[in-house]
Amino acid sequence: MTAKHYESMVRGIGCIVCLHLDLGRTPAAIHHVESVRDGLSAYAIVPLCYEHHQGATGVHGLSRRGFESMYKLTDIDLLAMVARELWTNNGGQR
Repeated sequence: MTAKHYESMVRGIGCIVCLHLDLGRTPAAIHHVESVRDGLSAYAIVPLCYEHHQGATGVHGLSRRGFESMYKLTDIDLLAMVARELWTNNGGQR
């Protein structure tokens, strides 16, 4: 699977934080959880809406530590939630 295809699938989930907070599926952009960009980091991504990505209560607005403190979600939690969504919503066929 190409990185572009994976990114499209992840974006299609909608904001993973909004889902976690039972706010429904909201349009999302891709957030890279790793700051080092290499061939594998293209798969270390999570979908976040504007507010949870760049807004005042987002990972860039609060900083990573502030975000983790506010939502009690680490990068690993977010990646696991994405994996679960991809697996359960397509029977593992993605």
